[in-house]
Amino acid sequence: MTLLLFVRRLHLYLGLALLPWVVMFGLSSYPFNHPAQLQPKWTVQFDRPYRLDAATTGDLHATGARILRDAGFSGGFYVNQPTPQRINVTHTNFMHPTRITYFIDQQRLLAEEREFVWRQFLTSMHAHNGYALDGPLNKVWAVVIDLVCLALIVWIASGYVMWWLLPGSRSWGWIAIAAGVATFGYVVAVL
Repeated sequence: MTLLLFVRRLHLYLGLALLPWVVMFGLSSYPFNHPAQLQPKWTVQFDRPYRLDAATTGDLHATGARILRDAGFSGGFYVNQPTPQRINVTHTNFMHPTRITYFIDQQRLLAEEREFVWRQFLTSMHAHNGYALDGPLNKVWAVVIDLVCLALIVWIASGYVMWWLLPGSRSWGWIAIAAGVATFGYVVAVL
C-alpha cells in the first residue's frame, strides 16, 4: 500500500466515523449564535420537607452529591449556591435534566424536570463537561470528545497531505490556505 493510498483511506474513514460528531457540533453551534427568548417549561416532580445537617454544607460538591442521592438520583450533576439560603443541584441529562433546589431556611426540597427542548438538547451536548461530572458515562463522553478532537486534527492533516501529494497545480490550495489564515487572523486580531 502506498503512502497516498493509506492517507486517502485514513481521510475517508475518519470522515465517515466523525460524521455524527461533526454534524452534532455544527448543529449545536447554531443556538449559541442565535439564542431564543423562549423559556422551557419545568414540571414539578416533588416538593417535600427535607432537612440537611448543617455540618454537611461545608463542601458544596459533597452537599450536592448528598442532595442528589437523597432525592433519588445518581450520576453527573452541577451544584451551586446562589444565595446563603438556597442550593441548586442540576442532574445532567440531554433530554430531560432535573433541577433540585434545596431551600435551607424552609427545609424544603423541590425537584423539577425540564421539558424536551431541541435548542437546549443541542447546546447541552455541545457544552457538556464530562470530566467535571460524576458518573462513568460522563467520563466516556469526555474521552470520546477528546478522541474526536484528535481525529479532526488528523483529518485536516491528511487532507493537506493528499493535497500536497496529488499531482497537478496547487495554486487553489494555496489560495484556500491563505484565505483561511487571513480571515481567522483578522477576526481574532480585531475582536
